Amino acid sequence: MTTMPRRPTAYAKQRQFHRTPIRMSAEIHLGEAVVTATTRDLSEGGVGIELGRSLPEGSEVTLGLFLVVDGVEEERVPPLWVKGRVAWCGETDAGRHTAGVRFEVITDAQKDWVRQVTGHLG
Repeated sequence: MTTMPRRPTAYAKQRQFHRTPIRMSAEIHLGEAVVTATTRDLSEGGVGIELGRSLPEGSEVTLGLFLVVDGVEEERVPPLWVKGRVAWCGETDAGRHTAGVRFEVITDAQKDWVRQVTGHLG
């Protein structure tokens, strides 16, 4: 009996970038709508967020990420603004929504920002 090789699932694939758990404020621009969120994790390739509404999978968004220290946005660290695409979105048992946003284009300066913010955590 010959068995067919198993296809890797999306969860079995190795991530290209290490994700660092981090809580930051996020502002998501989706067309004319502006949605606030909180990050769950961050990498050079994208961000996991938690928010009060769903986001359409595949939609293009502009994200603003704001470092928060002791509950206050850190003024000494400017926010990161980056374009991304919603890779997935789901709902939690508590009725909140989680989503993964893949960065579409990220410059070296933006990668440096991510490294600076996550470097002391990971």
